[in-house]
Amino acid sequence: MKRRSWLVLLAVVTGAIAATFAATASSKPAARSAGSIEVLSLWGGSEKDAFTKVTDQFTKNTSIDVKYTPARDFIPAIRTRLAAGNPPDIAIVPRPGNLATLAQQGVLKPLNSLGFTTAYLKQNYSGAWTNLGTVGGKIYGLPAKANSKSVIWYKPQSFKQYHFAIPKTWNQLIAIQNKYTAKGLKPWALGCGPGPSSWTLTDWFENIYVRTAGPAKYQALFTGKLPFTDASVIKALNMMTSVLNNKNVAGGIQGALGLSFQDAMAKVFGKRGNTAQMYMEGGFMGGIALGQINKSLKAGKTIDFFPWPSIDKKWGSPLVGGGDLAVAFKDSADVRKFLQYISSPAAGKIWVSTGAIISPNKRVPASAYPNLLVRKEAAQVKSAKIFRFDGSDQLPGAFGDTWGDTLQNVIQKPGNAKSLMSDFQKKIAGQFG
Repeated sequence: MKRRSWLVLLAVVTGAIAATFAATASSKPAARSAGSIEVLSLWGGSEKDAFTKVTDQFTKNTSIDVKYTPARDFIPAIRTRLAAGNPPDIAIVPRPGNLATLAQQGVLKPLNSLGFTTAYLKQNYSGAWTNLGTVGGKIYGLPAKANSKSVIWYKPQSFKQYHFAIPKTWNQLIAIQNKYTAKGLKPWALGCGPGPSSWTLTDWFENIYVRTAGPAKYQALFTGKLPFTDASVIKALNMMTSVLNNKNVAGGIQGALGLSFQDAMAKVFGKRGNTAQMYMEGGFMGGIALGQINKSLKAGKTIDFFPWPSIDKKWGSPLVGGGDLAVAFKDSADVRKFLQYISSPAAGKIWVSTGAIISPNKRVPASAYPNLLVRKEAAQVKSAKIFRFDGSDQLPGAFGDTWGDTLQNVIQKPGNAKSLMSDFQKKIAGQFG
């Protein structure tokens, strides 16, 4: 979809939007009352539960009620709300690319106009995080949560049984993969569909790409300065599909295209039906595994992770990370109080105590994290020498989803990688601001 005014476009297709809104029950606005604010986010499950603990404390402190509206399909929900002239007070934006588009539409409030000073933001967040929420020299996004996406989950008892050491290099990881295959076991679980879970493929690509092409090319690629037809992209795709194929993936590629990211992790750590040995996805999956998939899991004993290994030693093992940013569509005393609270160390301590998230607030202490998994992830994020934000999340507008869809096609037909990259490049050319 070309970059254009969402409001103009949606005014033309009001009927279609109304149908989309009716079909998307999760985007229904929360009931409003005096002394309340509405927050819209795609968070569900353990992430929603963790956020609710924070909002409950805020309400207790201020008597301001927080109405939470979940919207798993974030962009359609926001489009619909804007077209109807009924945006939420606050939204948690999952991608800087989405934030930039909204800011350029003029529908967001700059944080400085809400009373947030540069000194306050620097006190709580690193420059890398405030830069992600900055558009046109103005800061619009308040970092809400962070996570490492350079994580590979494994079964400690399985590694112990087969005498596997934690791999430090790509070749060592592939050796473990091949040994599992030789034993008649499927080394990998993958859930990359339908639709909403295609982003798992973007995480696979990004971790391979930054380790083969380097951090500079990585940033150039995802900011429109390097075409997706570059040879370095094809090289990384070939490496990715050498792992993600019918031989190595439980249920095969078609099976993976029918699985959500949660169901894929259950193939490794579920209470029953374990058919895979390893799973690649972000540190946030620890909270989902312990809280939703299998509450009998024991951190460090029956579930653990190791950092993504290096591929080309000259690039080492950069950290690919993600995160969500809070934005304001409206200005009020209640909105300001809420944003001040969620950006405070006090709120951060409550948030991370659930084990569901990592806080980007640098004043949240390690002691606030409740288990080994989240402490390890927080340490990984903090100690990373080179950090690159999730590439698909940097793409403009909804192109992060388009990129995921393209990678779904790549894993089905690896031989078409060049033509698929050519098609994607044609779509995204000229879309970067």
